[in-house]
Amino acid sequence: MQPAPTPVASPSPSVLARTSRGLDLWPLIIVALGAWVLRALAFFHRSGAMGYPMDYDEGVYFSAASLLLRGDLPYRDFIFVHPPGALLLWAPGAALTLGLDAATAYGVTRYIAAAVGALCVFLAGRVAWRAWGPLAGCVAALAYATYPEAALVERGTFLEPLLNVLCLGFANLWLAPGTHSRARRIGAGVLLGLAISVKLPGGLWLVAALLARPGRESWRHALLPVLVAVATFAVVVGPLAALAPSEFLRDVLTFQAVRPPDGEPDRWLRLRDIFHERRLGEVLLALVGLGTACVRAFRAEPEQRPAARFFACAFILSVALFLASRTYWNQYNAHLAASEAVLAGLGASVLHAFSVRWGRAASRTVAALLLAAACLPGAWHVIQSGQQQAPDVAALAKSIRTDVPPKACLFSFEPGWALAAGRLPMGATPIVDGYATMLQDAMSTGDRFEDTAEALSAPEAQQALRIMLDSCRFVVLGWRGTWQLTPESRPWFKQHFVRRFPSGDAGGVDLWEHR
Repeated sequence: MQPAPTPVASPSPSVLARTSRGLDLWPLIIVALGAWVLRALAFFHRSGAMGYPMDYDEGVYFSAASLLLRGDLPYRDFIFVHPPGALLLWAPGAALTLGLDAATAYGVTRYIAAAVGALCVFLAGRVAWRAWGPLAGCVAALAYATYPEAALVERGTFLEPLLNVLCLGFANLWLAPGTHSRARRIGAGVLLGLAISVKLPGGLWLVAALLARPGRESWRHALLPVLVAVATFAVVVGPLAALAPSEFLRDVLTFQAVRPPDGEPDRWLRLRDIFHERRLGEVLLALVGLGTACVRAFRAEPEQRPAARFFACAFILSVALFLASRTYWNQYNAHLAASEAVLAGLGASVLHAFSVRWGRAASRTVAALLLAAACLPGAWHVIQSGQQQAPDVAALAKSIRTDVPPKACLFSFEPGWALAAGRLPMGATPIVDGYATMLQDAMSTGDRFEDTAEALSAPEAQQALRIMLDSCRFVVLGWRGTWQLTPESRPWFKQHFVRRFPSGDAGGVDLWEHR
């Protein structure tokens, strides 16, 4: 008689849960990888990553991070109008300049920036999946992956990719099951403190988090993350601020509070840009999600409230800030992607729930339409933006490498133009952000200006600039230099400098040499 077979033990519920969670990751990982490709496609050209146009801001941030590693400190040695968190977080890419040509280092860093964007996609999808299910997670990930403004800034060293990845990481820890875990609360506080050290509006996510946890016990558990966030901000910002406290306050707080208006001044046009038709499907889903979140904040079960209320508050506060700000550029919308994409996931889950009663075939069709609506309009704009090239900057970079001695002082009105040639800001007191430096000089007299153009035309705005121009042998002027020079300074510049590139009357970014 054969012995009875030994029964096979069934997997424990915890093992099944872990397996399920592992399987949940794959759709989001696939979307995140696709998002990286969408961003990095802009670099798959003959001229490589540096052939894609470089924005003024990304040139400023990468150059500032590179100078920091060389011992030139923000606030003390050069003007920098944000907290220093971004300089520290982009330091790994900037550190490549210590062993590589600066242009090569920045080309590598652009791929890293695309990876940061892919991580944002994963985090947006993960938090929506946990809160409202698989469809919500996939829609949120797709919506973020194809958000045009987010894709643009996640091709370079901007503030928004760092701000978004930190805020979404904070949201994942804050809203995760078992939030009462001490380790998770500490991690959430660290991420939030880093977010605020990158850009002060990151503090709005703290407000959203506190509003999302109204219970007395939740307030008590929120105290630790808040204290950790304050401590993290102090550790990151404190040492550099302590070396030049008055300059830090002037650059980071006073400048942002009293700077002249710039960008789009019309609030209605700002609102139209915030809800632009280039991402129509995602915007409609997000508005459905926002309305649902407002209803659920009061009517849903307590365990369903935090995520809906959290992202509704974060989105509304961000929109209010953009409308109230003295300065607005549409690239700021990239930060909205962090909350708007998750709300789109919520909106999709709500609309899909109505289709379940119509049968399996109808619900699957609706799910497919929702996934398409979340990504198709925006994906077209992301792909189109990746086709841009800057041949005039590439030609300038080649000329600088050939005709400008490596140790000769070179000043560029756009730091990205010099960076394309492998050059970082130079001089005893380098000007990293010429735009902010000129505005600071203009406002130093206490005058207030109607707009940025009026401030830049003030005689005081040319003080530091004239010193730099006098001390540098070569200057990259371009359209920005022509705009920032006053009518009095332009004749002076033409008297003291001669154009070396391009030859003749050819347009594009130009190189000038001191006579």
